[in-house]
Amino acid sequence: MARKKIIIIGNGFASLFFIQYFLLSPVFPLFAWFLRRVYSKYDITVIGNGHFVYFPAIPEFITGKKNSQGITIDIKPFLRRRNIHFINETVTDIQDGGRTIITNKGHYKNDVLFLGIGPAFLKDDIPGTREHTLSPCDGPESMLLFMDKLNSLTQGIIYLGFKINKKDGFVSGRGGQMYECACLLDYALKEKGIRDKFEIHFFSPDIAVDETGMITDRLQERGIILDYGYEPAEFVAGGMKDDDGSLRKADLILYSPGITGSKLVKESCLPVSAGGQIDTDKYGQVKGLTDVYAAGDCASHENPPPWVPHQAHMAQLRSQAVAKNVKAMLKGEQPVTTYRYELSCIMNMENDAIWLHMASDNKPPFWNIFPKHSKKLINVKNIFEKLYLIYLRYF
Repeated sequence: MARKKIIIIGNGFASLFFIQYFLLSPVFPLFAWFLRRVYSKYDITVIGNGHFVYFPAIPEFITGKKNSQGITIDIKPFLRRRNIHFINETVTDIQDGGRTIITNKGHYKNDVLFLGIGPAFLKDDIPGTREHTLSPCDGPESMLLFMDKLNSLTQGIIYLGFKINKKDGFVSGRGGQMYECACLLDYALKEKGIRDKFEIHFFSPDIAVDETGMITDRLQERGIILDYGYEPAEFVAGGMKDDDGSLRKADLILYSPGITGSKLVKESCLPVSAGGQIDTDKYGQVKGLTDVYAAGDCASHENPPPWVPHQAHMAQLRSQAVAKNVKAMLKGEQPVTTYRYELSCIMNMENDAIWLHMASDNKPPFWNIFPKHSKKLINVKNIFEKLYLIYLRYF
């Protein structure tokens, strides 16, 4: 019997977690590689760029604790150890209900398709976003450019902010990274002895003007000016324009737009949600298509709680459910595995840290063995990161 052809598009968090849960993780990598060469049930192919970036660490570029080399991994050896084919091409279209993948160099057929293609950002929501802002969500290069500009300043006004795409009813944006960036920026300027030369503002149209809570307290403790509820009419050279045409001066702007689906989502046979994401059900199946699945930043949730995100840890939970459902489908069974809704991340402020956590089942993270507010959480976060990168590099 011919092996089932499984194509995975993308090599970010969602795709790698899908592989992790779909295939048994090798205790002895060399032996596992040999065994999979001899016998494999599936013909698995990944189409992507071959480079995995650990995005949660990018804010720490501000303190110099992390750099692009340390958080970027050539993922091809990881795939070879699992006898997974890799194709370094760009997908330009998906046709035939998901069965045909068109790239810039050819086309590929599949029996099962998994989409972990990442997001696009709504950079046209506010004019001037592309020209006059930088973002950690764009990757290491954008953050390095921000650092170059920051290091050229001896005084000034810096704005940090984010916006959320609310059309699908959940947190389709990356506010958490921006909070972390604001606190790390405050710390870095204090370490240089020039914090008093700078104004740091934090803005978002998606935060109520009277918002209170643990994150707001941390920002206020650091003298960060809160422009909650504010949205500029336009980003311009030297700052931001308001609706009345007045200028808010800014020497540097770090901003994360809302998240939507990529051009591929909008122009292929994939169903599109109200927010522009791939429309998926509670099992991770793409609605209306057979044996097509999606997880991570590219995919919507079905009836989500309003606080839930869809990247990093949430991508892990969704990919785990999808892996179980794909296995069931390949056995001729119906998918039955759903996923928990959970927001769980450690916000590193360098001289402090807090564990941000919400879950649909109210379960605490790691049985509450870690404190919710402690500088020691920075070590916990670094351990999680190191273990995951070691897993990708060597196992």
